[in-house]
Amino acid sequence: MTSTSLEEAISELLDEFQFQRTTRTLLQTALETREMAEPTMVHEGIAMPHCRSILVDDIMIALGRSASGIPWPERGVRMIILFITPVKPTGPSEHLELIKHIAQTLRSGGAEELLSASGPDEAASIFKFTYGGD
Repeated sequence: MTSTSLEEAISELLDEFQFQRTTRTLLQTALETREMAEPTMVHEGIAMPHCRSILVDDIMIALGRSASGIPWPERGVRMIILFITPVKPTGPSEHLELIKHIAQTLRSGGAEELLSASGPDEAASIFKFTYGGD
């Protein structure tokens, strides 16, 4: 990532998705507001901005890494796991299960693997995600 601030980092990760401008703006605002209210530092150097939204139909996940670090409200981060889950009847349980899965993976050695991953495929595989990028 080339971002140097929380706002730029969230914007850069949202660029991974093809949202219409209004949707993107609303999601950016929701994610930034959530981070400013209570930063989601899930491990030393790893932040996990996330929200639930009626604007998405499926779980959306983007991973980003910064070699130089990005200032975050509490401390700097080098890795960001951004996700948005849909608001639907199963939404709350899916959202909590995803948080639980990410936290367990990071606690069981995944944090070090993630910070040293050689690329997006390897980073996604640590969580057993499928990377859909180029």
